[in-house]
Formats: sequence, C-alpha cells, structure tokens
Amino acid sequence: MVGAAYDFENGWTAAVGYAGPETDIMSKEGADAFGGNVAYTADNYGFSVTYGSLDSKTTAGVPDGEIDAYTAFNAYYAFDNGISISGGYEFGDIGGALATQDESINYFVGISAPSGPGELGAALGTYSGQLEHQDEELMYEAYYSYPVNDSMTITPLVFIKEKAAAANPDQTGIMVKTSFSF
Repeated sequence: MVGAAYDFENGWTAAVGYAGPETDIMSKEGADAFGGNVAYTADNYGFSVTYGSLDSKTTAGVPDGEIDAYTAFNAYYAFDNGISISGGYEFGDIGGALATQDESINYFVGISAPSGPGELGAALGTYSGQLEHQDEELMYEAYYSYPVNDSMTITPLVFIKEKAAAANPDQTGIMVKTSFSF
C-alpha cells in the first residue's frame, strides 16, 4: 500500500492511494485498488469529492478484468449556534455484475447540537451497499456525547438496522463508546 496527501494551506487538500496484493502488484492477476480525494474546509463548512476503483472479482475471488468504481460527495455546515448538519451521497458502478445489479447507492444525513455539557445527535443512512432493483435497507442512530472530564468522553447511542428481507429481522442495539485523550 502507498498513499500521499497534500495540504495546499488555503483550505484545499488532496490525497491519493493504492493498495494491492504483495505477490501481484499492478498485474492482471492481482486485485488492485486506487483512490483519490479532494476536499475543501472553511471555518464553518466543508465538502469533499472522492473516487475509488477496485478490480472486480469473480465468485472464486479471481479478478475478472472489470472495474468496480465509486464516487462520493460529502459536505457539512456548522451554524453559529453550534448546530451542525452533514450529508453524503455515493454511487457506484459494479463492473462484473449483471446489468440489472451493476449500480449501487449509499447516502447519509446527520445533525448534532450542543445539549447541556455535551452534544446530542442523530443520523439516518443506508445500510451496506444498496443495489439497484433491491429494497432499501436503512440504519438510524441517536447519541449523546458527554465529556466526563478533560481526558474522557462517554457516548451512549441507540441504533436500528432495518432489514428489507422478511427472513432477516431488524436489529436494535445500544452501545457505549468511551474516548480517552492525553
């Protein structure tokens, strides 16, 4: 793997990367992946465009000469009162798939706001890759991030993973994330 990033020092950044197997670097037999990102960050907003490609594989795991390509757009805006919103949209072209299943989309929207000493937030997004002609599976989450002290933050959250197939029931869960910084 190799990657590089550059900060233009005016809000703009760019990055590129490559990953591949140790034995078949950039050959027909290896599954190579390339990616690039351009982003702009200002005082209270930012956006990015990302592109990635991966050699498509057959069910046996062998590259089939096709390319899976994905493009994503992400953005956020922070209001002066502390409320921030974010969103993203990704679309993909799955190179080796059937024509009726070769496109995928993913998206998310989120909001967070100061609440007491912490932050309250919620998000909605697609769960996994949403292939064309399939029912959409969504995921929802709500959290409260609470700073215990200067070095530790606790974030309890509840989530729901909505499953489209009747054989796969929805999942609901509760998690607690603890972050330390020194």
